[in-house]
Amino acid sequence: MTGPRMLYRLSPPGTMSWCAAPGDAVSRAPAELDALPWAPAERAFGADLLRIAVRHGVASPAGLVLDARHTVDLGRADGLRSDQLAIDDAQAGLRESVAMRLIEQAYPGSGELAAQLDEKLRKAAENTAREAEAQLAEVLAAPVRPALAEHWRRLGGRYPD
Repeated sequence: MTGPRMLYRLSPPGTMSWCAAPGDAVSRAPAELDALPWAPAERAFGADLLRIAVRHGVASPAGLVLDARHTVDLGRADGLRSDQLAIDDAQAGLRESVAMRLIEQAYPGSGELAAQLDEKLRKAAENTAREAEAQLAEVLAAPVRPALAEHWRRLGGRYPD
């Protein structure tokens, strides 16, 4: 038996639940998967999550069960970019503050050094966002498993592709 894993269960028309289960849980019989202690998920259900599930999930009577490790990069790039925009806004306000002007007077050139560091950090954040996009593209590059897409439709779900 392997360590616990976080699993998601997607059910039509668009509900999602989660549970922490033994790592080998996804290899169990489908009925056993639905017997796990599922709880409503905080994560939003979305088309990309469903696209991942029909590639990497398993069928259960209630829907599709997916190991959460396949979803770690979903939305990560957007989150990183949104966070960077918030940081940029905060830093712009800080650079215009009286305190920063006093620091620049006391330590000439410190503002330029701070701007250079900010740019390096901005580029690093963008590189990380691009890596997340590439990793998500790899997950989505796997072929759709027709049996899983059909199972989803049979349960009343609509598949986006």
